[in-house]
Amino acid sequence: MDKKKHGDAAKLRGRGSCKMPFSESLQQQASANEEGDGPVAKRLVAAIKKHGHRKVVNLQDVIDGRAAAAEQQKTVVSKEGLARLYPAHAAYVFTQNQVSVIAEQITALDEMTPFAEIVSRAQDLYLPSGPPMSPLTRSYFTSWAFFDACVGPASETIGTCIIEVGRALGMDTGLLRLIQVMQRSRMGVYVYEGSHAGLVTLRELVTDSVCRAIVPAAHGGQVGELWYVRVLPPPAPGIVEHVAFTTPYVLLEPSVAEWQAYFRRTVPEAPPQVRLDAYERHMKYGPTRTYWNDFVFEGYVTHRTEAIFLAGLPDVPESRPHSEANNRHFRQ
Repeated sequence: MDKKKHGDAAKLRGRGSCKMPFSESLQQQASANEEGDGPVAKRLVAAIKKHGHRKVVNLQDVIDGRAAAAEQQKTVVSKEGLARLYPAHAAYVFTQNQVSVIAEQITALDEMTPFAEIVSRAQDLYLPSGPPMSPLTRSYFTSWAFFDACVGPASETIGTCIIEVGRALGMDTGLLRLIQVMQRSRMGVYVYEGSHAGLVTLRELVTDSVCRAIVPAAHGGQVGELWYVRVLPPPAPGIVEHVAFTTPYVLLEPSVAEWQAYFRRTVPEAPPQVRLDAYERHMKYGPTRTYWNDFVFEGYVTHRTEAIFLAGLPDVPESRPHSEANNRHFRQ
């Protein structure tokens, strides 16, 4: 899959990228944003309170899920559809759907123009729809667009803005909490360590944290396999399963040792908590806005319904099959 818009990609990568000192905690940053410290969220809430909802279909009805928002809710998975899913997965699918409906409404407002432009450019660049059109699946891309694509020094996202609007308009506290959980989430590199009773055991390569997760995509995996995937925690008390929310990207090559060397290069040596914060920020935001999107797009090798297979490292362009470096070599 060759990328043809490298000029646009460079602009998208460089413009408004979010950088912070490695010592600042990702968790602290997320908490600060959720408390309304982000300037975009403040302006957005102020505009809604001052001018009402002149540019959007009654936003309060969207927040409340009332009949006036029925047209927007057509895109949401039905109750019958949710009932066929694992409870843990269903909770997050419903939450993601509601975020999508609200995002469509608020990105029509002037205050949200930076986000609308970022997502629009990325859609044009990557054509996210899953293979064979693009290796960026809808679940991967929408999670990035809502929760990772940040602007400004406060690292605000569409998700953090929705959290503040939800608070201002009285969103259901359970839904608000799940949006916060998804906002705090990130992709990670995991080692597949086997399965039992329908759950897979995943160990994160850098943190060594272990979880047992539902894999809705139904990829069985092989012991020792590396996955690049967004794993969400159990959504409610009484549910113990994590959720591999995105279709697993299986990292065919290089080896585990070379990925460990990659993280030693990109995450500086430091006291444990500082290094963990740096790792979390690297995985969520990358050094540039499209860093991980480019890795997925350019690393594509092949796919099956239940998994997508990648090769290469994010910081070694020549290692990725569809990188511009390899395209130049092929043209010569």
